[in-house]
Amino acid sequence: MGVLMVPTFEAMPPEALISPGWQAELELAFYEDKRGHTVLRHRHVGPLRIQKPLYPEGPACCHAVVVHPPGGIAAGDELTIRAVIEPRAHGLITTPAATKWYGALAGGLASQTITLDVHGFLEFLPAETIVFDQANVSSRIDINIAPSGRALGWDLLIFGRSARGERFDQGCFDQTVSLQLDARPVWIDRIRLLGDDPLFRSPVGLSGHRAFSTFWAVVSEDELWDDTQLALLRQHVPEIAWSLLHERVLVGRQIGEPMVLRECLQKAWAWLKTRWTAVPAQPLRLWAT
Repeated sequence: MGVLMVPTFEAMPPEALISPGWQAELELAFYEDKRGHTVLRHRHVGPLRIQKPLYPEGPACCHAVVVHPPGGIAAGDELTIRAVIEPRAHGLITTPAATKWYGALAGGLASQTITLDVHGFLEFLPAETIVFDQANVSSRIDINIAPSGRALGWDLLIFGRSARGERFDQGCFDQTVSLQLDARPVWIDRIRLLGDDPLFRSPVGLSGHRAFSTFWAVVSEDELWDDTQLALLRQHVPEIAWSLLHERVLVGRQIGEPMVLRECLQKAWAWLKTRWTAVPAQPLRLWAT
């Protein structure tokens, strides 16, 4: 009988708590136990945590709802999330509410780094991100997919609070999404938008819109995308522009109104997950609140 290797965490240094803003770190490790269930180990420093592991789909898939009690990210805050999905494990990471990047009159920097190391199956489905006027943001999402790994994920960005008549007129949003296959870079997506950036109005930019979304779907090296799958997906979710960046990596982009973008992301997720798991995908209860 083989030995079950349970993920362990290195100790976090006490100096991580010393900062003019919030210092928050969260580490997640999803692994398969002897029963074939996905189990989650986690630890945190500062105001970033999960409530508890949830299993609405049964024991094979563990849901982790990441909670940030302050409610938003302000100048001086530094958030770090690291997640490992071990072989044969299936983890789903989401948030109960939008990530809010608060404005800062003094122009202080707020930052977030998310690192995802995928050997099993990961669903990365956070709620939308809202960038307030005068926010100064540095964001990085690093995704590494092993040969055995599969992943579905999205990012929905909204600039300004249009319901309050607020626009993103001042500030800077700087984000890099990096996807690697077995430590080899395949896709690096860099976004740098200044307040009232001409790209918001440009026909080759956001064409007057203040929100856009990105969806990524990565299959294992034993599966690969084919023309039939792509044609069916494009027929099912024609609102999203799909691009095959690698025989394992599919990326979709869309601009528009936030609610419409979210509905399209969920439709694409449900269609793909149902085919990957052979079980009808059920919308998360959080999405109805």
